[in-house]
Amino acid sequence: MARPKIQPRETEVPFKAEDLIFSTTDSKGFIRSADEVFVQMSRYPVGEMLGQPHSMVRHPSMPRCIFQLLWDYIKQNKPIGAYVKNMASDGSYYNVFALVSSLTDGYLSVRLKPTSKYFQAAHKIYAQLLDCEKKLAAEGKTSAQCIAESSKLLGSLLKENGFENYDAFMYAALEEEMRSRDEQIHKVYRCNLWELNALDAAQVMRGKPNAETLAVLHAERSCTIAGKTFESVSSLLALQASLNRNAQAIMRVADTLGMSSINVSLEATRLGEHGRCLSVISSHLGETSQTISTLADSLQNQIRVTSHSLGSAVFRLASTRLQTETMLAFSRKVRSPLADAQNTPRELLSEYPRQQVGAMLGDLQYSIELMCESLRPTINGLIQDMRKLETDITNVKRAMLTLRFAQLGGKIESSRLSEDNAVTTLIESIGTEIVNTVRQISELESDMLIVGSDLKATFRQFDELASSLDKSREVQLMLGDPESRPGLARAA
Repeated sequence: MARPKIQPRETEVPFKAEDLIFSTTDSKGFIRSADEVFVQMSRYPVGEMLGQPHSMVRHPSMPRCIFQLLWDYIKQNKPIGAYVKNMASDGSYYNVFALVSSLTDGYLSVRLKPTSKYFQAAHKIYAQLLDCEKKLAAEGKTSAQCIAESSKLLGSLLKENGFENYDAFMYAALEEEMRSRDEQIHKVYRCNLWELNALDAAQVMRGKPNAETLAVLHAERSCTIAGKTFESVSSLLALQASLNRNAQAIMRVADTLGMSSINVSLEATRLGEHGRCLSVISSHLGETSQTISTLADSLQNQIRVTSHSLGSAVFRLASTRLQTETMLAFSRKVRSPLADAQNTPRELLSEYPRQQVGAMLGDLQYSIELMCESLRPTINGLIQDMRKLETDITNVKRAMLTLRFAQLGGKIESSRLSEDNAVTTLIESIGTEIVNTVRQISELESDMLIVGSDLKATFRQFDELASSLDKSREVQLMLGDPESRPGLARAA
């Protein structure tokens, strides 16, 4: 039987920054499990949610191209982050930033409350996308045509906002949402959530802890490690900003040096016989400037590639921490005597076994492990890109130093022609550009050294996190039947 049509209301469902929502669906988008926070926010009984399409909470103000984009990503087993406005059963709304990733036989979605500057940017973009879709629909365009056109518009609007593509936007948005959420939580609790009321491991292990307590203990340990790993994001973002800034600067310098060498050549020609030596120097300046321009093109392309690799690494580091923190939040609710997490009616658990506590934790664990597995090649790829970038930087720096020798020769020759201030000024300006560019390149090399050190530490933390997750998996076997969850059976 079709669900009654819900009229949207301009009433927002209360959503605390520390709360995290998670649920899973099958490969067609039908809900298989829903945590307590999702039930509360959507205002549906869990029995009315399980087995229903996740679109039951879709808000009519959401542009359809966003959901098309989401499905395009997850069908390729690519995680995606997106701002989504949802509608509760009574028509009220709540906004989320959703991180959706693949399971072996479905999908997992973790949602947090959006509070960053990108949320407002997305809100404005979505309004334009929705207007586009409505206008095209009114003109008689098919749903597919509306989505195709609004998808093109999305790409254009993202570029207007400084993002090369949707990947670049979601990379920046997730990291910024995590930072913004951390700031709000620290204002209230003065610590990270995983540190708040944390268990004393030594004291717990001296007793006879049950499976629920062990699940919390291991999740807290995993969160601590994932939190440390996330700290390396700062140096990655600093390098990304430095790369983007210096790419433009080096291209400008290459163009400036080229024009300056031409002007020196013109001045040498004007001086005739007196400028013969200067003419030879200007020719050398021109050739070296052309070499630098070619190298700068190569460097700019490699900077673009490396910047994307940095963004991908940041996104996966943030995703790992978010999913790990979600597993801890759910584990703590399961352990709490006031929790509803285990109060799903038995007949529903029989019909929807993935709603069992062990299976829900297993889904989260599997998703974290999958994200960690993708992080290793991502980081390795970043390291390879940085090595190529180092080679390009070295080549540009070497060419700059060669140009510096030619410029010094020009400086000496121009001093001999002391009556001509124009030549002297040109030669001096070339020297200034060279010195400034070499300084910028040296700063870039310093930033890359810091990132290289942080990446080595990250690999060590991966091993620690894997060990902690192994212990969590053992506990999940105690909390539910692994045969009811293919992903957990595979992970075990």
